[in-house]
Amino acid sequence: MRKSISTSSILIFILSIMFWACKENVTEPAQPTPAPNPPANVYVTVDAVAGGESFAIISWDKSPQHDDANFKGYLVVTYRVDNLGQPISKFDSVFIPKIESRKRTLANIQRGIRYKTYVYAENQDGKRSTPFGSVIFAGVFYGTGQIDEFKATGPARSGYGWNISTGAGTQYSFGSANYPNIDLHMRLENNVLTFFSPDVKAGSPGARKTKFSLVPKTKQEGFDLVETLEEPTLSSISVVKDNVYLLKTQDSIYVKVWVKNIKTTGSGTEAYQTAEFEYKLQPIVNMRVVKR
Repeated sequence: MRKSISTSSILIFILSIMFWACKENVTEPAQPTPAPNPPANVYVTVDAVAGGESFAIISWDKSPQHDDANFKGYLVVTYRVDNLGQPISKFDSVFIPKIESRKRTLANIQRGIRYKTYVYAENQDGKRSTPFGSVIFAGVFYGTGQIDEFKATGPARSGYGWNISTGAGTQYSFGSANYPNIDLHMRLENNVLTFFSPDVKAGSPGARKTKFSLVPKTKQEGFDLVETLEEPTLSSISVVKDNVYLLKTQDSIYVKVWVKNIKTTGSGTEAYQTAEFEYKLQPIVNMRVVKR
């Protein structure tokens, strides 16, 4: 009887060792990789070629998983949308591998058409993040112009106006005959060169009204800025080289003006200053170049 018990105990002991040895060799099934997080932000720059097409540059920050071995890249999809941002039709779709720059240029976007871009992060196994959507944007006109300091006599032309159908800008003499065409007026006020709404300094009725705000960045950065743009409310604003201004015309059209240079022509009492500038004009009524 004792011998039987001893043999059984040995057998159980051996079987236990074999069981645990086999269990240690079992490979646990790999856990599925979760979908990555979306990009941290999506940025839009809208520009145009003088006299030519408009384009947009879409860029974005890395997904938190960007540097993981399993991370593949980004799917960038752009839609034509309505004024509420709801998709109407697909305009562009492209996959950007993570080894490439986080940027997509959209050529020949149309003026008068709204767009919105969504960026998805994607793993090697095809799992995608939720999308991060851009602001709503649309094509703009680009051009250069200049405006002179007001002088009661002489060749200085202190008015400037835009054709919203073509984006073309024209310099005018500041007088009642031209008032219907002038969106911007410039003169010296308390020895400070100043942009004015034309109606503020007009000597007779019929002059147009324009509002101004100062873009919070200067030079190219301010010229390309499409968010944090304050609604123009001022009737006049000082003119400073490298400042960028947002104008809202009487027709509720927004124009961004970058003062590139201020020069002086002539001497003595006949001298006058000229502001040379670049501009972007958004022809969609009430659209501040781009908006959420």
